[in-house]
Amino acid sequence: MISSHGMAYLEKLNRYLVKLPEEERIDAVREIESHISEGIANGQPEAMILSRLGDPLKLAKAYRSEHIMGLKGVKSFKDVLTLIGFYCTTGLLSVIVIPVLAVFAYGFGFCTVLTLLAGVLRTFGATWINMNIGPGLEIPSEYSMIFSLVVGAIIGGIAYLSYKYLRKYMVFLSAQYRRSLPGNHSMRA
Repeated sequence: MISSHGMAYLEKLNRYLVKLPEEERIDAVREIESHISEGIANGQPEAMILSRLGDPLKLAKAYRSEHIMGLKGVKSFKDVLTLIGFYCTTGLLSVIVIPVLAVFAYGFGFCTVLTLLAGVLRTFGATWINMNIGPGLEIPSEYSMIFSLVVGAIIGGIAYLSYKYLRKYMVFLSAQYRRSLPGNHSMRA
């Protein structure tokens, strides 16, 4: 039988999971309730079980992380902002790393498109587009496309690497949270 202290823990967890869809929130609370009940039935003190589960806020973040990483792909810019917003709340390092990588990934990606577009437009006679590599060193218009491809590849490479490492960092954070969920080997120690 779960004590009032255990029930208070479950209520806190339920409140912290408010951003999950209702069905997932209910399943998560039931899973933790079952985990506590099984531990008590096996003779473990409830205080020890709750101690192993840790802070209900951290446990709720683990469930939210599972939900977010389980989404079937990022379908919109809002989904991207949701991912970034959630993972920015995971710690001080994340507040720095995630926005920097996100700005590099999306900003440099946008600049890649603009660079390639400028090369095409300048090649076909848009004289108002300047391509200088230094004071008094302008790229001739017939080399505009080659120049924009080289510069675009460099900028696009930075965007790609930033996006790749942003995803890796978020997967790493998700794995860290996953370790705190019941049923994982770190919880059974």
